[in-house]
Amino acid sequence: MFEILERGGLGRLGRWTLEGRDLRTPAALFVHRPGAPAPPFAEALLVAERTGDPRFQIRVSGSSFAPRPAAAPGDLPPGKGLPRSVADLDLAQSAVSGSLAVLTSDVDYAEAASADASFLANGPEFARDPRDFVACVARARETLGPAKPLGVTGLATPANLAVIVYAGVDLTDSSRMLLDSARGIFHTADGSAPVGEADREACGCSACVAGQDLRAHNELALHRELLLVRNHLLHARLRELVERRLSNDPWNTAVLRHLDLRQAGLLESYTPVAGGEILAYSHESLTRPEVVRFRRRVRERYAKPPSTRVLLLLPCSARKPYSSSRSHRKFRDAILACGNPTVVHEVVVTSPLGLIPRELERFYPARAYDIPVTGDWSRDEAAMVSEDLRAYVRSNAYDAVVAHLGAEGPIVHEALPEAVVTSQGRPTSDESLANLTKTLTEVTSSFRPVGRGRRFAEEMVNIARFQFGDVGRALVEDAAFKGRFPNVHVTRGGAQVAMHTERGLLSLTLEGGRLLSAANAYCVEIEDFIPKGNIFAIGVTGAGPEIRVGDDVVVRHGSEVRAVGTARMNPREMVDAERGEAVHVRHGVPPKD
Repeated sequence: MFEILERGGLGRLGRWTLEGRDLRTPAALFVHRPGAPAPPFAEALLVAERTGDPRFQIRVSGSSFAPRPAAAPGDLPPGKGLPRSVADLDLAQSAVSGSLAVLTSDVDYAEAASADASFLANGPEFARDPRDFVACVARARETLGPAKPLGVTGLATPANLAVIVYAGVDLTDSSRMLLDSARGIFHTADGSAPVGEADREACGCSACVAGQDLRAHNELALHRELLLVRNHLLHARLRELVERRLSNDPWNTAVLRHLDLRQAGLLESYTPVAGGEILAYSHESLTRPEVVRFRRRVRERYAKPPSTRVLLLLPCSARKPYSSSRSHRKFRDAILACGNPTVVHEVVVTSPLGLIPRELERFYPARAYDIPVTGDWSRDEAAMVSEDLRAYVRSNAYDAVVAHLGAEGPIVHEALPEAVVTSQGRPTSDESLANLTKTLTEVTSSFRPVGRGRRFAEEMVNIARFQFGDVGRALVEDAAFKGRFPNVHVTRGGAQVAMHTERGLLSLTLEGGRLLSAANAYCVEIEDFIPKGNIFAIGVTGAGPEIRVGDDVVVRHGSEVRAVGTARMNPREMVDAERGEAVHVRHGVPPKD
């Protein structure tokens, strides 16, 4: 049985129970042999024969050519002993034994559905084919589901462990450390080198300080990286660690690119819509699933407020949300001074998110990203912004476009040559701000002013649509809004349906949940019970495919809404898992008498 605790990409922190023992994942199985025992810090052992050691053990059973029959649930079945080039040869060898499976050929994936956990065969071969590695892991996740651990042996090093875990592998082993120690290769999280070129005195690990052999150092390096990976998972920072590890090995970069570009849909479905700060420091940050999803939703779920007539493009700021920064307060004062500010629509130009309309600045990750601010844009960043701008103005018609930008100016001018440029040097200089007010006064003077209430209602519709898709309109159209943004009560017919808060999302009430339930959107189906607390996966019977971790969702049985809350799992996890919190309940119906 497996319980997911935290997640990062396809990787996750979990707890796996086998043969009455719990193992925290991701985990490294350390090879344990007579005369060469696993190190004391090893939490789990990979053995050829079971020992009296009380630690978690998995036993290998050879291959079909030299099998050692499995005798316990934690024994791997004998592998087929075939390289990947001929893996589909028909051998009379079962992929499953007891609780575990070894995946070699196509037919093994279907057979492995009955196993509690699976291991990909021929792990060392993946070191030569990162694309195949990603394809196999993705297929295992899609076929076997998220509720079962997935392992691969013979592949992990301190330099690539974070990438392997991010790709969706829960179980690795130390066998490559044994092999490379015998070959005289010195491993660290920053890469490997011949031991003769390594300064072990500079290493500082306890194995090197104590003068232990190379195997002791390499195994300790793997264990230390495992602890670091777990810590980054716990704090939702695994992607940042992965991006830091890309320079260690071309294989790491290849795996991440295959994940981002060829498995983007699968990766995005396991990526939360809310979280902590994103450190977008590398080229690969442009293809992060959170970033790609935000940009896609701007294109697919967003439309400008109907009453706005002038598009005003502004630079980003280091402080988030932008409206709390000194520079954007100055911009706001300049806009208000034009005399007709409600027809002006502010959109921020930034990397890696492209375009951020003002009303969406609190949505994740717009409210939580950090980038190096140098004024220099790479070609990829410039191409991204140009593409987004052209697509945006094709879908959203304005009477005029004003660009009040700094380093982004030339990029925007090339994409939208019709834009009126107002900044003179620094956008926050007195001259630039005065020119912005003057230009806006001229271009807005012929437009009829729009009531603030109407404009605010349009923005709230945009927020609801961006969060829930088109069905979000059902929440806020013809609604009344009370409060000072961002803390806004949304009511319809005298009943509160949602509350907008600092986190940038609409939080549903039971009445709001009924509106979404009627549209059959963002719904989690449960068995026939009245929730007395949070909803656990064991009670879930179905979930809408659009749900992501962090989304506000409706909990219902049939057509009866039982609760509303925040998703803690994605839809496949809710249905497949037998442990863990599926929905954190905010409001529930009272128990029946």
